[in-house]
Amino acid sequence: MFSNRVAPPEPPNHLSRRREELVATGVTLCNLAESNPTRCGLVPEAVLEHLRNPAALQYVPDCQGLPSARNALAAANGSASEDIFLCASTSEAYSWLFKLLCDPGDCIMVPKPGYPLFDYLAGLEAVRTESYRLEYVHPAGWHIDLVELEERMHRFKPRALVLINPNNPTGSFVSGNERKEIERLALAQGCALIVDEVFLPFPIETSDAGRSFRDSAEGLVFCLNGLSKMLCLPQIKLGWIELAGSPELKTEARQRLEVISDSYLSAGVVPMLALPSLLTIGRSVQENLKNRLAMNLATLHRIFDGEGSPYRVMRCDGGWTALVEVPRYLTEEELCLYLLDTAHIVVFPGYFFDCERTGILAVSLILPEESFAGGAARLKEALDRLGDE
Repeated sequence: MFSNRVAPPEPPNHLSRRREELVATGVTLCNLAESNPTRCGLVPEAVLEHLRNPAALQYVPDCQGLPSARNALAAANGSASEDIFLCASTSEAYSWLFKLLCDPGDCIMVPKPGYPLFDYLAGLEAVRTESYRLEYVHPAGWHIDLVELEERMHRFKPRALVLINPNNPTGSFVSGNERKEIERLALAQGCALIVDEVFLPFPIETSDAGRSFRDSAEGLVFCLNGLSKMLCLPQIKLGWIELAGSPELKTEARQRLEVISDSYLSAGVVPMLALPSLLTIGRSVQENLKNRLAMNLATLHRIFDGEGSPYRVMRCDGGWTALVEVPRYLTEEELCLYLLDTAHIVVFPGYFFDCERTGILAVSLILPEESFAGGAARLKEALDRLGDE
C-alpha cells in the first residue's frame, strides 16, 4: 500500500533514547552538538522589522521567485538574476535537481564523510547514492581522493556529483587543483555538479577559502545556498539555486527547472520581499559568527592540543563543526553514552557522518564562547577520567 521510497520509521538510536531519558528526569545537558543557530543568540531582533511588508498581502507568482529578491542576490553575487531559482530550502533544491537530472534508479555521488540527509533525499526521488572519499592527513587537513573518484565515476556513471564547499563535518574547502580535476571529470562524463555552498562565508583555519563555483564556464553547475546558514535563519525558509556553466546547457536546464519550480511555487513571499534588506543585515551576522567560530576553535585547540596530549583537534578550514580525535578506549557509541551518563555532555560520534576512522567526536562551534569553553573543559575532564580508569 505504501511506496518503497519511504521506509517505516526506525526506532530512536541508543543515544537519542538515553538523551530523552535524562531530560525527562530533569537533567540539564551540556549540548556541544547544538547546530540550531536560533538557540545560540546569533540573530538580531532587527530582523523582525523587515518581515512586515504590506506587499505580502498580494500574491504575484513567479516560477523563479520574485524579481526583487533575485535581483538583490544577483547584485550581491555579481551574477545574473535569470540564473537564480528561489525555493523553500536547500533540501528542496536538492529534490528539484534530482528530479531534473535523474530517472528512477540513476546514481548521485556524494562525499564521505558528509551529511546523512542525502540518502533520504535521494531515496525520496527514487535515485541512489554512491560515495567518494575524503582523506585526512595531519596537519595538512582533508583532500578528495581524486584517483578513487575517477574510478568510481567511470564505474557508476553518476548523473550528478555533489560537492559541499566547505564540507560538513570536515570543514574542508575544494582546493583549486581539486576543482580543475573535478570539472574535467564531470565534463568528460556528462555529469552535472551540485555544489552546496551554505558554509562558504565561514572560513576559519585557512587564508585561501576558495571561491564559489558560480563562475564555472563549462559543463553544468548548480550552486546552492540559503538563509539557514548565511543569515542563521533556518525558520524563515528561503533557499536558492544558481545556474552556472555553458550557456547552452544553462538554457535547457532553466527551461526544464521552470516546469518543476512552477509546479511547487514553494518560496514564501514574506522572506522574498525581505531578502534585499536581510542581505544587508547578514553581513554583520556573518562577521560576528566568523569571530565566534575562530574563538571557539582556538579554545578547542588550547584545551585539547599540546605536547604529549592523547587528543587531536583535526584541521578545520571552515564551517560550523570541529572534529576531535580521541583515544579508542570505547566504541564511539559507547563513548558518547559514557559522556551522557557521567558528565551530561552531548556530542556526536563520527560515524553519524560516515567517518572512516574511529575515535572521532563532532562538536558545534556556533555556541556562545563562554558556554563553549565551559563545555569543552568538561568534555576533556570526562575523557581524562575515562583514560585514568
